Amino acid sequence: MTKFRLYFDKDKEILWLNKMAQEGWTLKHFFMGFYTFTPCEKGEFVYQVDFSSRLGSVSKDYRSFMEEAGIEVVQVWGFWVILRKRAAEGEFVLYSDVDSQIGNYKKILLMFKIVGAIELLCATYLLSAAIIVHRIEFAAFACVALAFAFVFIRMIVRTKNIIRELKERKTGIKEDQSRQVSPLLSVGMLLNSVALLSKEHIETHWILYVIMSIAIVTMLAGIVHTVQQRKKNS
Repeated sequence: MTKFRLYFDKDKEILWLNKMAQEGWTLKHFFMGFYTFTPCEKGEFVYQVDFSSRLGSVSKDYRSFMEEAGIEVVQVWGFWVILRKRAAEGEFVLYSDVDSQIGNYKKILLMFKIVGAIELLCATYLLSAAIIVHRIEFAAFACVALAFAFVFIRMIVRTKNIIRELKERKTGIKEDQSRQVSPLLSVGMLLNSVALLSKEHIETHWILYVIMSIAIVTMLAGIVHTVQQRKKNS
């Protein structure tokens, strides 16, 4: 059986893989969002997803350590490592203390920031190229890159919140969130700047209106998100 999912949130992916295992399906292979499962006894396996310091691989020491602990490396994709252990062998926890959890999420946060910045730069470049050379396919690719950039921005915010909650759990001190601003505001301002700087190259005004409309909607979403977060943390 093959299912298609796009998970950028490892915690949600873990829940789903364990749900599939409870229903009698164990992961055999993963490729570009396609999960291939084979039948197993219901609840036979439990899953975890780890973060690798290497792109597309893990070290021999890592594999050996996991094998000694009775853990199987099922799949390595990008920086994600999908791990499996037999449920009968006991609880499956990778990071039991708060410090190690914070360290793991900080590595994930850095990856999200780098990839999100790359996607945003690609979207800006493609959008500018679409305006200057009047190529609709560049605009389409820009929209795809921008959509992924938004996804990674959302994951950056979520991961930062997880790290903040872990730190608060460790210290017992609540962090001040009153001055934090949503990154969507910066993205909207960037899109608006691209539109204004490219204005003289735009022959059809509706293209300018579309870009500026997207920028305004993004900035408004950033303002709403900022207000909601401040109310939540007040």
